[in-house]
Amino acid sequence: MKYRNLSIWRNIDKPLLIMYLLLSVIGYFIMYSSTFKGLDIQSDFWTANYGKQLIWIITTLFLGFFILLLDGSFIKNTAYFTYGFVLLLLILVLLMPPIKGARSWFYFSGFSIQPSEFIKLTLSLSIAKLLSDVGSRFQEFRTKLKAFFMIIIPALLIAVQPDPGTMLVFACFIFVLYREGLSGNFLLIGLFTVLIAVVGIFLKASNSVFHLAGNAISGNIFFGLILILGFIFSFLIIRYFVLPRFRKQKIQRLIIITLLGLSISGGINYVYDSVFSERHRTRFQIMFGVKEDRKGAGYNIYQALSAVGSGEGFGKGYLKGTLSNDKYNHVPEQNTDFIFCVLAEEWGFLGSFLFIALYLSTLIRMILIAERQRSKFTRIYGYCVSAILFFHFMINIAMVIGLAPVIGIPLPFFSKGGSAILSFGLMVFILLRLDSERKVVLR
Repeated sequence: MKYRNLSIWRNIDKPLLIMYLLLSVIGYFIMYSSTFKGLDIQSDFWTANYGKQLIWIITTLFLGFFILLLDGSFIKNTAYFTYGFVLLLLILVLLMPPIKGARSWFYFSGFSIQPSEFIKLTLSLSIAKLLSDVGSRFQEFRTKLKAFFMIIIPALLIAVQPDPGTMLVFACFIFVLYREGLSGNFLLIGLFTVLIAVVGIFLKASNSVFHLAGNAISGNIFFGLILILGFIFSFLIIRYFVLPRFRKQKIQRLIIITLLGLSISGGINYVYDSVFSERHRTRFQIMFGVKEDRKGAGYNIYQALSAVGSGEGFGKGYLKGTLSNDKYNHVPEQNTDFIFCVLAEEWGFLGSFLFIALYLSTLIRMILIAERQRSKFTRIYGYCVSAILFFHFMINIAMVIGLAPVIGIPLPFFSKGGSAILSFGLMVFILLRLDSERKVVLR
């Protein structure tokens, strides 16, 4: 690619930069409040969590502004190298001693690095490069296969750690592939799979029993019978109301979807009974309202809900929270997975609403930036970043308010964690750099 000597600062997207800086500043002060124990007992600044977090934010800004000086072609041409390097780190981290039951971190004298946070960035760049290279056509099976393996390999390595929350984030790339031409049937099948899985887990968690012709059958078996009846009904509609030249293709799809549904429904029984631990089963029962366990597996969720609710309309004020900081330890992990509780308690419904509005505005801005590109590489990368951030945002808040199981997904720019702060920040700065070349880059 050839570039004219254009001013980076003149072409940088200032609204996105301002929104990122605003989120980072708000996130830091919320994280500081979550670790607040009172001015009289505060520890040394730079050894405390809020001191380390500030170091990571400053490091991110320094590296981010360095990225703004790089050439966009350099970022694109090194995509596979950085992806391979982080993939190697994902393999090496499995040899490290476990921390909190997972082998996810390299630990160095008070600081830790989590490679799984950086693979999301390098995978986004690699997917963008794969689909934008000259001669690459996503409609070809070979290209789809390459993209699939690029996504599934790090996802499986992260599953081995184990870190199921981060592994699930890779599902967001299906929306990127859909934008680039993946058949809508895959999206529908994905949604169908999720729906069947949710219904199956609910039926198992609730120990549902149905009576049919005087016989008691379990909920999942009953659900399987409904799927079979749905198949028969749909087959008859196709057989008598669809033109003959379209019947074979539609019947084949119907068979695949039905077998998929039956496999998931039957597999849920095995996974729920044999793979899920008692703690995981209890969490699903709590999520579906089947069981209460306020002092056990449901402790985090109930404590988080009480903190969120206590904020009411306008909150208690900054540093005035009584449930979501280290001084009282009411909410476990209140500065990582449950940091939204701090914002909700101190700033109430109004503050939470404004935060959500700001976050959604940032995501919308990223999508607008992606759509205005002439460079296919930048467009795909922009969609990758917005999809990753949206998935984190949606699942994290859903966890806090009890709409999703607790799977350990951080809230970008807010949750404590240097690797997450650095990787999310670099995602934004790379997008800003690539977008600044939009007037001269043609592919």
